[in-house]
Amino acid sequence: MLSAARYSSTTVVVGSGLAGLTTTLQLLKKGVRVVLVEKTDTLGGNSIKASSGINGVPTRHQHNGDTVGAFYEDTLRAGKGLCNHDLVWELASRSQWAHNWLASQNIDLSRVALLGGHSYARTHRGAGRMPPGVAIVLALCKQLQSYPSSQLQVMKQSRVALLVVHDGAVTGVAVERSHERVELVDVHSVVLATGGYGADAQLLGEHRPDLVDFPLTNGCQTTGDGHKLAVRDAGAKLVQMDQVQVHPTGFVDVADTNNSWKFLCGEVVRGVGAILVSPETGLRFVNELDTRDAVTEALLAHCRSRTAVILASASDYLQAQAHMDFYMLKGLVHRGTVADLVRLLTQQGLACADEATFTATIENYAKCVATATDPLGRTQFGSSDFSGEYYYGLVTPVVHFSMGGVAIDTQGRVLRENGSAVPNLYAAGEVSGGVHGGNRLGGSSLLECVVFGKIVSESIVRLAKAS
Repeated sequence: MLSAARYSSTTVVVGSGLAGLTTTLQLLKKGVRVVLVEKTDTLGGNSIKASSGINGVPTRHQHNGDTVGAFYEDTLRAGKGLCNHDLVWELASRSQWAHNWLASQNIDLSRVALLGGHSYARTHRGAGRMPPGVAIVLALCKQLQSYPSSQLQVMKQSRVALLVVHDGAVTGVAVERSHERVELVDVHSVVLATGGYGADAQLLGEHRPDLVDFPLTNGCQTTGDGHKLAVRDAGAKLVQMDQVQVHPTGFVDVADTNNSWKFLCGEVVRGVGAILVSPETGLRFVNELDTRDAVTEALLAHCRSRTAVILASASDYLQAQAHMDFYMLKGLVHRGTVADLVRLLTQQGLACADEATFTATIENYAKCVATATDPLGRTQFGSSDFSGEYYYGLVTPVVHFSMGGVAIDTQGRVLRENGSAVPNLYAAGEVSGGVHGGNRLGGSSLLECVVFGKIVSESIVRLAKAS
């Protein structure tokens, strides 16, 4: 069945993760009618899984002298010279606005943590038990419910199959839902907020064949839909598609070790003090708060099974209790003694050091914390009290985030190979490339969604006023 409708003053937002939700709400606030298209049966995308938090500088919850400039430099340094400097400046300089806007939606972001690669603690999460991704997505979805159908139409279980292009400009989309194909024509603009491509075997195999056998944290919907549409239908340019982030700590579920999908062990766990230990040697092997790529590289070099132990003290557990309790509920984190840890490793068929070696490693690290000196270079520590039982789990590197993607400018407009903008086509969030370069800092994924969702909405409203 084919039907058609005219939406001359409407923006179609494709994807309902945080980038899509932010764009939608910002447009609705300005009186722009929105059709939000989501190919699954629930809103939230991968954003709802985010566990460590969202960066913001400076905020009222920071008391550490952090600056926009420091955040900007940290992002460039982590990106290994591959970041688009102008996009990074937008990310850093608008982060305070992003924090304040979310706070205005009654979202608690009062806890601040230091994550790997950051020079200051700037990653915010709530004080309650709800993970930040869930808290943010649910709050924004609640805001959507206040808009009438005359302003907002939400199409779930619907897939954009085609961008309609006329004389080089995007003028509509074709949406497939159930047994129906709906064409939304004469739209004002289209926003791609479709996320990354970590779950797409074809794109991952084409750009990073070395990662096809790695497990992943991405949902099954993360298949590069926006990338494919933008290139095929609008002649868009893709940038840095080989830049795929492998996160060092995806949990190994000891009850389901072969499952290719892994729960992420949030970086906040290492941020509050947890350490990484090689099962084979019983030794630490890396500064746990180095950048994600560096920690992953070290883990692969020192853990022959691609599996490491993440271990936290009882004191550090209390600093991330909401996360740890959830992981324990899922059977991913265990509480016990060093003997219990060795027993678990043996049961999993992993070569492992003896109890005395693990105990010595813990004792040596406690001395590092007490003296604030670490031969591996860690400078931020948790508690030096490692008495009592420990909290531990098994982790492995996982495909986590696509740094590369559709080329955009500082207005969020999608660019062609020649650098010109595709009229009426925008992108925000993980679908776009250039912000993070060769490595994304923790807490910047959610921030990118909010900042560039805001930027895209501003561009669309500005264009509407001009026309």
